[in-house]
Amino acid sequence: MQRSPQISCVTLTAALLFTISLLIGCGNGENISTQISGTWQRAEGDCNVQISLAAEPNTITLDGHPYPATIDKVNTGSYSVHLKVETETGKAEEWIIRQVWDDNGSSFSLAFNHNGTQEKLVKCGHS
Repeated sequence: MQRSPQISCVTLTAALLFTISLLIGCGNGENISTQISGTWQRAEGDCNVQISLAAEPNTITLDGHPYPATIDKVNTGSYSVHLKVETETGKAEEWIIRQVWDDNGSSFSLAFNHNGTQEKLVKCGHS
């Protein structure tokens, strides 16, 4: 009968360690929407993409034109944010922004899918 308290203690410890590892593994204190918000540079070199998803109202500004956006889905497994964006025609489109991490996991660029095109974006000043 003495094994029962030991098994309970081991089970409780394992559950606690599992919970802590889940909390640590779920991010570094920021969510993806906050991490990708900011001013980004296209391949052409212009810092003309502003992503504002950290606070309302959510917008994506391309070449000075703001597009209202709604976060449709955040996929932490693929580091992507799926947006419903209202275009100038008034039609809603799905735009996807995905973090592409470097080999050592210290920084990322963005794969930006919109209007049937895909662009690579880098943080301004980090070309």
